[in-house]
Amino acid sequence: MRTKKINNNIELKISTKKIDQLVIMMDEAFKLSYGLLEDQSDLVENQIPYGVKKGTKEHALFMFYVVQNDHGVKSAKMYEKAKEFYLTNPEYFSPVWISRNFREEKLKGIIENVSKRLGSRYPQALARAWYKNSVILKEKYDGNPINMFVSSNDAELLIKTIKSFLGFGPKIGAMLLRAIVGVGFNKSVKNLDKVLVPVDIHDSRILFLTGGFKCSKHRAHDFNYNKYVHNAQLALLDACNRCRISWLDVDRALWLTGSRGCSYSKCEMCYINAICKGM
Repeated sequence: MRTKKINNNIELKISTKKIDQLVIMMDEAFKLSYGLLEDQSDLVENQIPYGVKKGTKEHALFMFYVVQNDHGVKSAKMYEKAKEFYLTNPEYFSPVWISRNFREEKLKGIIENVSKRLGSRYPQALARAWYKNSVILKEKYDGNPINMFVSSNDAELLIKTIKSFLGFGPKIGAMLLRAIVGVGFNKSVKNLDKVLVPVDIHDSRILFLTGGFKCSKHRAHDFNYNKYVHNAQLALLDACNRCRISWLDVDRALWLTGSRGCSYSKCEMCYINAICKGM
């Protein structure tokens, strides 16, 4: 158990033993498709609109655009809305069409047709990113995100490129990188062990509930798990590297567990129930 100072002199105690146990169990659970992880259809890698073939340019475009909005929303519901929107308005997933029909100062159409149809916590920010990222895709990558996906086989360089797009921070950027590898758009990516895991509040909460993280204020009703997201990123990556496990399946398992299990108290279906203190 080691201790780390957080803001306001809060001491965070970190158990590497328990976090190692967690990542090993999550990796096993995903590969076994156990309980909550039996259905993996909610993962962004598996979001393909009707009529689109896996691994095509159209699939890459859909994934690139939709992942931009995957924060502050219910992912599964947003994905379904996005697939419905793609069927009726595929032009909004074309960087060439977006670049020709909109300007940065005139984004009302994107706000009304993208942000409102998909549901967004930050509709204006999403519209601006949708436009600006379309322009970059068109000008630098011939309108095809696959050209960006294969621009480097070094994960550190590729994540840097991904994060250069508007709205692609540490979580969304690494989430897209995970999907790029998972779908097989780039099968030669190396150095994933140097890229931080795309952690969110669910992962932070799971680390506290399984004893990997401890602090005196944890059980307070207004406890802010967001404050510990970066620490969770570092701790999970370190644990995966110590255990010689790729973080890709660990992250997929944690995402499904947090969004399906912890959010709906389905503890009996959870692979880590035995080591979890519950909500």
